Amino acid sequence: MTNTLPASTDQRSVTPDQRATATFFAEPFWQHLLEDPHKADLFSVLRWIDSRDDAKPLLGRSPRPHFEPVRLAQEPSLAFAASTIAGITQAAGEARPRLSILGFGLFGPNGPMPLHLTEYARDRLRRFNDPTLAHFADIFHHRLILLFYRAWADTQSTVSMDRPDDDRFTRHAASLIGYGQSTLRARDDISDHAKLFHAQHLARQTRNPEGLAAILSSYFSVPVSIVEFVSHWIALARSEQTRLASSRGNNRLGETAIIGEQVLDAQHKVRITMGPMSLARYQSLLPGCAGAARIAAWLRTYLGLELLIDLRLVLQKNDVFSARLGCGAQLGWTSWLDTHRNELDAADLVLGCDL
Repeated sequence: MTNTLPASTDQRSVTPDQRATATFFAEPFWQHLLEDPHKADLFSVLRWIDSRDDAKPLLGRSPRPHFEPVRLAQEPSLAFAASTIAGITQAAGEARPRLSILGFGLFGPNGPMPLHLTEYARDRLRRFNDPTLAHFADIFHHRLILLFYRAWADTQSTVSMDRPDDDRFTRHAASLIGYGQSTLRARDDISDHAKLFHAQHLARQTRNPEGLAAILSSYFSVPVSIVEFVSHWIALARSEQTRLASSRGNNRLGETAIIGEQVLDAQHKVRITMGPMSLARYQSLLPGCAGAARIAAWLRTYLGLELLIDLRLVLQKNDVFSARLGCGAQLGWTSWLDTHRNELDAADLVLGCDL
């Protein structure tokens, strides 16, 4: 067997299929398969072949055989199959390798045809080098084996993720959380697979703090706690303030009248505490870093835009250091003047999340 194009082949006459086959054989996985094909599983090999070229149809769905990069055949044998793959060959000048199997086909002890036909095909092939009957049966074997593989692959959720044009499982899971349309994916700094991993929390219409804490803790690998109903002051527009001799409203004593320019609110703000964490993780979550953008994306996805959010970052005490010249501290974020470090976690940084 040869695993390269024939030396006499003029490079100008090399077809795209032959060039693709030459690249195909250069893959390390295929090289190991050529050395010992009996150790490989048929479906694993076909799955690997299926994932190499997104431009070609899936194996088992091609309208014509020449669209498929491999030829499948059954080796006529009266022995029970000890492995799913019998061998791989490629004659000089052939554009596609020939992958032979033992256990599934018309021949053999498990095949539907009488055993004497298997013996006859094997005898013609071994004694007279005449593969006519075997190759004729391989016309049907190629299609039958690929349909058998496709029936298996279509029921495996992980196989559908090998190629973007066949990722059905992602589409089904995304539909549970409202991302079934392709236009709704890849819209922010959070990967779609991370959202699907937390679909059990995102699928609920009622968004509880436990779900958000579980998502952030799992994604960033830090402890997370959430405090609801944090009080804050809401500034009133001048036109909405209560004024004497005004007919604009907000002037009914005991109902709408408000003293002052602000009103205390405890319904629209939460505080998220993340940590204690290492210094490297702490710095990755500061404003302007990728981690901060991912936190904001998770909060938009889970909470929407209705709430105000304070984010408290807690640095573990072993990483707290006193500010000094040349230490690379960031003023207000990673700079502390306290000389009694390593006694308490640094929990004095509270950031407002801009969603």
